[in-house]
Amino acid sequence: GLVAFFAVRLGWFPVAGNGGASAFVLPVTALATGATAVLARIVRVEMLSVLGDDFVRTARAKRLPARLVYVRHALPSALTATLTLGGLMLTAMVAGTVLVENVFAWPGLGSTIVQSILAKDYPTVQGIVLVYGIGVLLVNLAVDVLLALLDPRSTIRES
Repeated sequence: GLVAFFAVRLGWFPVAGNGGASAFVLPVTALATGATAVLARIVRVEMLSVLGDDFVRTARAKRLPARLVYVRHALPSALTATLTLGGLMLTAMVAGTVLVENVFAWPGLGSTIVQSILAKDYPTVQGIVLVYGIGVLLVNLAVDVLLALLDPRSTIRES
């Protein structure tokens, strides 16, 4: 859809290849649009939920500036679900690069894994899958560390 409308019909962006900044627009849009919409919805729902909690009402009752109430009190609580889902979505987007690289004729791990599967080059496929797996582990580790920094109560403690 993106290629047919913006590249072929309107001619605003290149159909394929990586020849400049304009070549990034369609692939990035294809990868990020769905994830951005879902994350925006989650942030909205979480913020509305947190803004009704007692600790936010207490902060407002102390007559703290609205910016401080939002940034220091409400946002860290609302970001826990957002970060967790965002980490999962980031790994899904990395996996989605396999499709995007092939549609937009970009060289990368995604197009290499497809070529390796077609050529039955299984060691290369295994290596790329291992790299993707390590990437998923690193993203999950980063999300866990960020969650622990934002909300120390979320860490597991032994009694």
